[in-house]
Amino acid sequence: MRTMLSALSVFVVLSTAASAQEVPPKSDIQLNPTGGDEIGFVFQAWLSPQQQGGEETDTPALTPEVFRSTSDSVDRNDRPSRGHGTLSFTRDFSKAYAHVAVEGVELDDITMFHIHCGRPGQLGPIIVDFGLKHDLAEVFTDGVLSLEITNEDIVAASEQGHGIVGAFTAGCPIVLANPLDRVVTIAGMAQIAFERELYFNLHTTGQTFFGDIRGQLHPVE
Repeated sequence: MRTMLSALSVFVVLSTAASAQEVPPKSDIQLNPTGGDEIGFVFQAWLSPQQQGGEETDTPALTPEVFRSTSDSVDRNDRPSRGHGTLSFTRDFSKAYAHVAVEGVELDDITMFHIHCGRPGQLGPIIVDFGLKHDLAEVFTDGVLSLEITNEDIVAASEQGHGIVGAFTAGCPIVLANPLDRVVTIAGMAQIAFERELYFNLHTTGQTFFGDIRGQLHPVE
């Protein structure tokens, strides 16, 4: 009997030790499921004409009319336009917020304002088109824009393009190996931002193809 009790005691000790090892150690982070709607990640960009990948005179001959300038263009080094903007994400990546201030730009001349994916100097596709739901001359009140971005805005941008042109201008690929598999979430856009391949681009009547001012987004330290 004593032998059986000793064996049972050893089994209980070993079982308890095994169970203890299966429970991972806790971190020092205080768990807070409702804290996801707080701002967690912020990026910023200074917009300038010099970040554009080319002059309007470099617009390809086969460019559709919607992307062509309708007034006289001004060389990059001669434009007074400037801007500064932030793009912030909630911790749970349910929403993002864009705040952008511009100077030296005639607000009535603004034709498009986008967030694109692409490396510096690269003319990349559109991931957010602020003109789909808003009158840009109105939302740039006193030269300042402040708008919320949701998954629906990213999906709308990816679906607005049709045909060959749309395939290259609307929606950002999750991976380059599969360009038809587009980013459709705020989390996906944040991933591109972390890779430093996201930028603001403001287009005007005189600078429609490349845009008037552009700003590559970088994380705020």
